Amino acid sequence: MEPVCLVEPVPSSGALQVNPAALGLLRGLTRPLHVLAVFGPCGTGKSFLMDRLAGQGEGFPRSPGIWVWCLPHPTQPDQALVLLDTEGFTEQEGDETKLSRLFVLNVLLSSVFVYNTRSEGDPQRQLDRLTYVRDLPRVVRVRDEFSWENSFLLSSVLPDFVWCLRDVAPDPCLDEVLEATDHELDSALSSPQDSEDSPSSCVQRLFPCRKLFHFCSPRADGGHGELPAPTDQLHPMFQEQMGRFKDYALSRSPKTVVGKRVVDGAFLADFLERVVDLLSRDEPVLLNELCSDLQMECVVPLQVSRPALPVLAKVAPGTAQPGAMEEPMCLIENSPDGELQLNQRALALLQSVRQPVVVVAIAGLYRTGKSYLLNRLAGKDRGGFSLGATVQSHTKGIWMWCLPHPRRAGHTLVLLDTEGLGDVEKGDAKNDVWIFTLAVLLSGTLVYNSLGTIDQRALEQLHYVTELTEHIKVKVAGEGGRQKGEDSAEFVHFFPAFVWAVRDFTLQLELDGREITEDEYLENALKRRQGQPEKLDLPKKYLRQYFPSRKCFVFDRPAPRCDLARLDELPEAALSPDFLEPAQRFCSHIHQHAGTKTLPGGHVVTGTLLGNLAVTYVIAIRSGAVPCMESAVLALAQIENSAAVGEAVAVYEEQLEWRAALPTESVQELLEVHAQCEREALRAFMARAFKDDEQQYQQQLKDKLDSKRAELCHRNEEASSDRCKAVLMELSQELEERVREGSYSVPGGYQRFLADQREMVEKYQRVPWKGIMAAEVLQEFLKSKETVAQAVLQTDQSLTDRQREIEAERARAEAAEREAQLSQEMQAKTEQLLQDQTRSHQEHVQQLTAKMEQDRKQLLAEQERALALKLQEQERLLREGFRGEAARLEQQMQNLRQEMNRPRRSVCVVC
Repeated sequence: MEPVCLVEPVPSSGALQVNPAALGLLRGLTRPLHVLAVFGPCGTGKSFLMDRLAGQGEGFPRSPGIWVWCLPHPTQPDQALVLLDTEGFTEQEGDETKLSRLFVLNVLLSSVFVYNTRSEGDPQRQLDRLTYVRDLPRVVRVRDEFSWENSFLLSSVLPDFVWCLRDVAPDPCLDEVLEATDHELDSALSSPQDSEDSPSSCVQRLFPCRKLFHFCSPRADGGHGELPAPTDQLHPMFQEQMGRFKDYALSRSPKTVVGKRVVDGAFLADFLERVVDLLSRDEPVLLNELCSDLQMECVVPLQVSRPALPVLAKVAPGTAQPGAMEEPMCLIENSPDGELQLNQRALALLQSVRQPVVVVAIAGLYRTGKSYLLNRLAGKDRGGFSLGATVQSHTKGIWMWCLPHPRRAGHTLVLLDTEGLGDVEKGDAKNDVWIFTLAVLLSGTLVYNSLGTIDQRALEQLHYVTELTEHIKVKVAGEGGRQKGEDSAEFVHFFPAFVWAVRDFTLQLELDGREITEDEYLENALKRRQGQPEKLDLPKKYLRQYFPSRKCFVFDRPAPRCDLARLDELPEAALSPDFLEPAQRFCSHIHQHAGTKTLPGGHVVTGTLLGNLAVTYVIAIRSGAVPCMESAVLALAQIENSAAVGEAVAVYEEQLEWRAALPTESVQELLEVHAQCEREALRAFMARAFKDDEQQYQQQLKDKLDSKRAELCHRNEEASSDRCKAVLMELSQELEERVREGSYSVPGGYQRFLADQREMVEKYQRVPWKGIMAAEVLQEFLKSKETVAQAVLQTDQSLTDRQREIEAERARAEAAEREAQLSQEMQAKTEQLLQDQTRSHQEHVQQLTAKMEQDRKQLLAEQERALALKLQEQERLLREGFRGEAARLEQQMQNLRQEMNRPRRSVCVVC
């Protein structure tokens, strides 16, 4: 889109009014907004500066009021960039009330406020010209009171203040000084002893983030005057300075309001309307009240305490990742009545993570060092999961830590630390089972932590594995639900990879006189023997069945016993090398090989999906039911598919905002824009939706997009009609004036009328960008003038009755010809719409077919991996003499092969 006027002064009164068309554009922005506003004296190059930020040679007009330009953010694809250019103020006294209101609007709407001046004499004098800042605490208040405490509160919600000092003599040393001070504004102020009411003091008091950027003349010759547009004509130093300013300005956080809530275009539009109304009535802008009315979170008064929120990780500007945490927090806790419950703040944080997640959970007996191992995995020497140094269990429930993945860009590492199993003080063994079960269901990699060796006692303590099938079912009842001896392959689809971490290991890794690997040590411990007691055999059996992907690491004690109580305080050099080496290999394995959490069929799990899974499972446990994995996935699919429809529609609207310029010159041009937007919307839907087997949600999306197309066509017709009517109204003024004056009521007047009307029509035809309604509106216009033409014809005394009859017949023939042409255009339009319906259907079929093929390949690869693991297990069972179990496993493999060879439905039912 091109810049449009957002707020304009009313000529008669000097008051401000908002342009409804510009508000409509803002309301179409559904993504977080990064808003940059510029304000300053006239003739200082404000518009030129904004054009450079927009990457355009010339865009903003030099016109009164505030102009807005909405653009895609060049570096943050999840944000929209909004630029505000405001008329300048002069040295002479002008309408100070209007300028003060424009300044307030700039400050309240922006996330970065740019004050732009030239370097003339003492720079501080230019800063002190910003007298409007003195009224800011009086006009804008956080709470309904005026005090210097309000200034303090106000400073927490105001934007970054950036002073752009223009036309400074080129000086590389000055550039170096500014770089060294991080462009801090205060270091450049020459009069720190100003009065509290001076503009510079007000800026220091009200704007906590203050920066200074200076620029030499943009002209290559260093002179002043008209500014060059092409980049190759700009001064090289100016380009460098502009690059530094642009990097800073575009890297700042999105626009927020009271309560630090990120806003979208709809909120900003409503907020602007309310503020302009309050300013026009000379009423103070009460931010708390205003944001509350707009249903946004309000700030809490300073004297009221509030529960601590999770600390967000401090990351580079522009790379903030939702959900990234500096410290862990409890996700699932034990309520006072002994039931499991979700911590809603932690859940909200997890659900804010839209990236794919790699979920690593650790479980094991209490007081075995689980939390310390996870802290190593998080790369934290200090802090992180809390450690205990006594015999009491320290971790309660399930704690969560979301971190940027160290090796996979665009992924979040979610660490889950579980309450220790077998705590003698808890007295509720069933709670242990549910904790272990949730760790299995939520994770993609499960680390089981134990002490000493993998011996008979260690295997007996892993009895939770044998109880998993009693506390989890794969399918809903009536569809082959949980049965004794249920095919373990069904569980394998849902269960994580298994890593056994053996702590304080002191034995030599040798077997029958040869060195063995850690994995061989684990597999040897899991060997089954005929006649072995069931209590010892079952953990081996089920561990091998349900966790065919296994890994083992053994660790020496990290430090002498006397130092274990302060393990998290010890420097790396004080730790045992025999612990550090396997710890490094363990962390490297998890970071490199722990897979992204997926659902059966290969659908990638995001933090949002993981949070919904946790809700589903905890609700089932609290209700006394057995969590059903298939039901959870289906419920998740309904939630996610509904969200996918909404996201796809939002993508369509956003794409339309950037692509559509109404009115279009043809229906085909409009339909091509719709097709491009629909294609992107479908891609967004396909990327997020899953298990839409009946294409119910895709049909919903198609219905919505069809409705959007109809709405778009209607809007295009309206825009074209309005444009054409306005053009005809302007062009016909002279003709109508002559009719009123009687200029055609003379002999020969009718021919002059026809000539003037033809000239007007020719001018109309030459006007560009009239759109698809040009012919229809012209026909309606000429039809409305037929009475006037007839009247002129009848009063023309130079014509005989026969000539009048001939002229009337000719006029009717021309009208009929235009009607026929219009009818042909309408028919062509209808055919184009029908063709577009066919194209739309083909687009849906094409993208759905591609997704179904991708899903089929993922499922087939998943089944092939399961088959290979079953084959390995069968060979092992035969070696160990368990021929009956090997035969049952052969039947399972046969069932799996039949499933792999079964033809899949590949027909799109979307019509």
